[in-house]
Amino acid sequence: MNENVEKKLWKNVYKVLPSLKSVPFLKMVAVCNNLAFGKVDEESDIDLFIVSEKGRLFMVRFLVTLILQLKGVRRHGKEVAGKFCLSFFVDEEFMNLKKIAIENDIYLSYWIKTIVPVIDDGVYLKFIDENKWTDDFFAEKTSRDDHQKIEINSGYKKIWTWVLNGVFGDFLEFVLRKWQMKRAKIKAEKADGKASLLIQEHILKFHNIDRRSYYRDLWFAKYGVGSKLTKEKFLSL
Repeated sequence: MNENVEKKLWKNVYKVLPSLKSVPFLKMVAVCNNLAFGKVDEESDIDLFIVSEKGRLFMVRFLVTLILQLKGVRRHGKEVAGKFCLSFFVDEEFMNLKKIAIENDIYLSYWIKTIVPVIDDGVYLKFIDENKWTDDFFAEKTSRDDHQKIEINSGYKKIWTWVLNGVFGDFLEFVLRKWQMKRAKIKAEKADGKASLLIQEHILKFHNIDRRSYYRDLWFAKYGVGSKLTKEKFLSL
């Protein structure tokens, strides 16, 4: 791991948080995957896991994407290193990720335990509680590093939430959902068998390569079926 790269990526995270905390109906932003694992290099991007209020998933995705696009920090095409990858959104109805787990999902279990919430509107603890099923994979209780969190108390957020909380917001969500799902389904039709794409009312997941089976099989080959997860073992894969 390159500590200088890791520090630079976390600096990039905290630069965008003041803008993201004003997004209405945003419940949680968490850093995940390699940066949360502490396993980055010069080519690493910044993966975000985002939770929205129920019934506002597509609005939140649109606004977060727009903000990061305007700031020039969103991953796109060959622009990867140091950029933000926005490939995993759920709303409060879909926080139990056992619904999408594969058999013996070592990778997803470790992923859940290591996400780092950087914006949290009281959702993180509920997320962890709903995913207690992952405890069975671990040798002992796990804890994450404490990073500074920006609480959601923006005045702009309150105003926009009030404006978009009624019929107009419902209509806008309907339009954005119809538009985004149409585009997502076109992308899904072009994807190959290695992809993991979920396009539903309560979850949007766009991973071009699903490595969960690979990590599970690698884990079994190296440590055997039934071996319990530890950070050291997982990062050695």
